[in-house]
Amino acid sequence: MKFINLFVLLVFVNIFTSCKKEQSVREPKPEHDVAETIYLGSYNFNLYALDAANGAEKWVAVTGGRILSSPTVANGVVYVGSTDKKLHAFDAATGAKKWEFTANGDIHSSPMVTSGLVYFGSRDGKLYAVNMDVGTKKWEFPTGEPISSSPMVVNGVVYIENDAKKLYAIDAATGMKKWEFAMGWTDMGLSVSPTFANGLVYTGDLEKFVAIDAATGIQKWEALKGFGITSSPTVAGGVVYAMAGNQKLYALDAATGTKKWEFTTFNGASSPTVRNGIVYFSSREVGKLHAVDAVTGLKKWDFPLSKNTVSSPTVTGDVVYASEFSPYTYALDANTGAIKWTSVMGFAGVVSSACVVMKSGKVYHSGISGAQD
Repeated sequence: MKFINLFVLLVFVNIFTSCKKEQSVREPKPEHDVAETIYLGSYNFNLYALDAANGAEKWVAVTGGRILSSPTVANGVVYVGSTDKKLHAFDAATGAKKWEFTANGDIHSSPMVTSGLVYFGSRDGKLYAVNMDVGTKKWEFPTGEPISSSPMVVNGVVYIENDAKKLYAIDAATGMKKWEFAMGWTDMGLSVSPTFANGLVYTGDLEKFVAIDAATGIQKWEALKGFGITSSPTVAGGVVYAMAGNQKLYALDAATGTKKWEFTTFNGASSPTVRNGIVYFSSREVGKLHAVDAVTGLKKWDFPLSKNTVSSPTVTGDVVYASEFSPYTYALDANTGAIKWTSVMGFAGVVSSACVVMKSGKVYHSGISGAQD
């Protein structure tokens, strides 16, 4: 499941050597950043914290329902929704409960944290903003239909879509509507989370893929007419990637919607994640995790997964973390697909996508919702 700005890019700093006539003084190289903890929700009601080095369990926290929401971490706290109608906040180091907020419907939406607030949608049809420290509600916005998608917050505006395929732009501070955009196709079973990049919001339905002006709500371009998209789109390097209803992954020019390439997946499922020139995504094609070249669309490698894989992979640079709709989660070499480790979590399936926290404190999410530029 696609959530944004929930993606963080690694910045590499070049350290230059300062030379003198009598001696050469070299500054120490920055320590290589490594993944420390992976957070994943499960159908068995549990939120897991795994050691990123070997997949060993660090702690388990229990909710009152299935976890379809992908967790996020901010300031040492893990936030995740559950079908117990609650947003839960746990201490990221210990798993101890900090607080919980009760909505009037299940929470499939993956939360986004910014400016002291947690934003998420509920199956009760409302978008919520709650205080990140204590869980008190600041405001709510009713959309009239259930919300399964995840919010994106950019420049003080929350973008969220409901199951009736209406996209809303909501003032992040007040909860007041700025505009709404209605798509033609209504599919209550399809969840697409909007993505923002360079002033455009990308979303779609089973009829079309659209780019909308973020300031006005006016459509800028339309593509993939007749089969639309079935995943949340991801933007990287001026290209937008999305899984389409004709079982193909498409790469389109983000400014114009012009097709660059397509890759046939045979029943594709997950939202794509782009890192270091490679697009990663899972499909139900006898269950595979794919890695394809972001420029050409040519296959680099694939890895067999469960047929029912629906979660999106998370990539930290040199490692891909992928889960099946089973108890299994894998850490794979991002360049070759070779297994680093396998973790087994209880006896239930995983729909949630991994949230990975690095030693530096940087946080990586899947391609569920978010521009990666």
